[in-house]
Amino acid sequence: MRGKHLGHWGRAAAAALGVGLAAGVAAAQPAPAAPAGTTPAGTTPAETPLAESLTGMARAEHGAGAALFDDGDYAGALARYERAYELSRDHRLLWKIALCQKNLRRYASMLATLRRLEAEGGAALSARDRQDIADLLKAAGIFVSLLAITASEPGAAVFVDDERVGTTPLAAPVPIDIGERRIRVSKPGFVDFVRQVKVVGGDSVALVAQLDRAVHRGRLAIAAGQDDLIAIDGKVVGKGRWEGSVQSGTHALRVTAPGMTPHEAQILVRDDERRRIDVSLERAAQRGGASKWLWIGGGAAIFAGALVAGSLLFEPGTPAEQGSLGTVPLGFGGRR
Repeated sequence: MRGKHLGHWGRAAAAALGVGLAAGVAAAQPAPAAPAGTTPAGTTPAETPLAESLTGMARAEHGAGAALFDDGDYAGALARYERAYELSRDHRLLWKIALCQKNLRRYASMLATLRRLEAEGGAALSARDRQDIADLLKAAGIFVSLLAITASEPGAAVFVDDERVGTTPLAAPVPIDIGERRIRVSKPGFVDFVRQVKVVGGDSVALVAQLDRAVHRGRLAIAAGQDDLIAIDGKVVGKGRWEGSVQSGTHALRVTAPGMTPHEAQILVRDDERRRIDVSLERAAQRGGASKWLWIGGGAAIFAGALVAGSLLFEPGTPAEQGSLGTVPLGFGGRR
């Protein structure tokens, strides 16, 4: 039993792709659309239209994609067509996906879609279909360049404009679109390799990605008094001023000096950050300084030193002198 071919719609889609590309490539000669009502040589008669052969959600997604495409929303149409393809696996949808990518000027993605169509179409593709694909691949070549990356580490992810395109070592150069592109090579435990490159098309871009191990460190600078001792995480590191490299994270800072109140703090240092801390110690309060004056009943204040001196006059075991005070006249009219 012969497989399904792209038929008239495939011819029209190929022509639409080719016309847009040929505007910038005089040498490209994409196949024109077949006249209506004719069947390409060597193929089976026209098949059931795609919109009618799809069922369920795949049919609904395809219909939504067609409406968005007609409205000029190619990004929205692309998402709908891709979903319809996931649900149905009908290779004819790949033509529509490629057409959306062409209108979005995602030529590298379009080439990948056409190669996927060529690989997955199998016996369903006629000789004419395969020739159309070959012509389009050739015509679109001037709009892309090939990216080759040599990385110092295997297993690193390669991104073009934050879209993952492969893992090192790359099996083959990766097509990338013309224009300014951001290339990133990333692997856990290593610093990302990032480059901005200008792609002119029809050329190749070769990069050597040296991945260095990530060191999670920052710098901490402490400025204190001239004679103040500075300790980090319980270890004295300097006097007055100190600056050095520390691991990222939280560190215990302690600054001390004789007669001064110690300063203690938890300091957070982030990767590649330089953190400066200024410390000004305060003079410590003298012992007993707040109790030199004692308050007694009636609101009278007695200097603490006087109490101490008075206590020395009455040493324990020494009998107090005995006598009579007599009668003392009172100046406010009291009794004698």
